[in-house]
Amino acid sequence: MTEEEKLSSEKISEALQLLEQAAKDKKDEVRDLIVNKYGTVKELFSAGEDQISEAYRKARDYASERALYAKGLGEEKVKEYSTLVNEEVRRNPWPYIGGAALGGLLLGFILGKKS
Repeated sequence: MTEEEKLSSEKISEALQLLEQAAKDKKDEVRDLIVNKYGTVKELFSAGEDQISEAYRKARDYASERALYAKGLGEEKVKEYSTLVNEEVRRNPWPYIGGAALGGLLLGFILGKKS
């Protein structure tokens, strides 16, 4: 091996060592960057999870409140209409008796009919 080849081989070896060292440094930088960014993302998800839980709780409470309100309103309307129907039937019962009889006859005819 000539002196030039030895010198060239040493330079190549030094360059490879420099590249290896730079790769190790970059590897550490990339790892630190990923750890830091992952921690930030994890914190964001944790904060978002708390906000989502709070929003879900509020929506559930609101829906429950509205359902109770609708139930109460429905009960009021049913009582109101049943009172009106009761008064109308007491005033003039014959059309309702005839309608019930006709409905019973039709139901009996449909259910009693043999195939």
